[in-house]
Amino acid sequence: MSDRQLKLLFGVLVVVFVAWAIARFVFGRSDSSFDSSQIMTNLEFKIDSMVVTSADETVRLRGGAMWTVNGHEAVPEAGASLEQALLDVRLGQQVSRNPENHARMGVDDASGRRLEIYVGDSDPLTLILGDRAGAFDEYYVRRPGEDEVYVLRGGLVNLANRGVDDWRDREIFAAERASVQRIEFTYPDESFALARDSAGWRLDPSGAPAEIAAVSPLLEQLTALRAISFAADSVSETLEWDPPAVHLRVTGLGGAGLGELLFLENEEIGYFVRRNGSAVVYTISSYTGDQIVVREAELAAELME
Repeated sequence: MSDRQLKLLFGVLVVVFVAWAIARFVFGRSDSSFDSSQIMTNLEFKIDSMVVTSADETVRLRGGAMWTVNGHEAVPEAGASLEQALLDVRLGQQVSRNPENHARMGVDDASGRRLEIYVGDSDPLTLILGDRAGAFDEYYVRRPGEDEVYVLRGGLVNLANRGVDDWRDREIFAAERASVQRIEFTYPDESFALARDSAGWRLDPSGAPAEIAAVSPLLEQLTALRAISFAADSVSETLEWDPPAVHLRVTGLGGAGLGELLFLENEEIGYFVRRNGSAVVYTISSYTGDQIVVREAELAAELME
């Protein structure tokens, strides 16, 4: 395949979906790289899915009403990030025609990452992504079955290098601090609530004022509680959640439920956490969990000593 044909085929990596626009733009140009944003700004395309296969794992990112990765909820910006990466990508110079260089550049079939992008009923665009070629956003790339290796510039390869857990949504719970009005704690051996009134925070049912030094970090964590990782399915299936170490129920203005969380302490990772009614098990650090999983005596320590 000639350089001109390959440039037409690569284009902005959506050539099979907007081929007429790519062809109109590429014909008449002689350089080996171009600014894809010049032709993509006013074109509409919607990616259905992206599949990245490597020796370690296969990542299946699928679009729809909600983006998913290998069946799990993906980060909300997954689709937008992928489409923007396609808009920003650059096909640079050809650096090799010799297949003996494929392994050294990481684009051989054994070590390269196979990228497939699907849009509608079109055949997928398939690339073999290799090692970094120089700058942080430059990588070697070739098409399957072809010897020519090119430099690809842009953030697409960084996205393709993400693992399954990197694409998953790590947000466990989020609420504006001012919206939280009541937090109910249920432990195997005690139950109480932390409630906001006109005077501040108090413990229920005792009515004792709460210690702001303990309440503040608790609210801070609940403003945006994010996981550090996810429990493997083999681990999740063995966890006993009845009863959990603590069941947390957060209520907002007018008694509106903001969410319920279940926590299990683990000496190695900190805490396992899941939303009530969900099977997804997150992990958080001991530092984070210890600021949320607090006892009544800790919240009113100075008054209850």
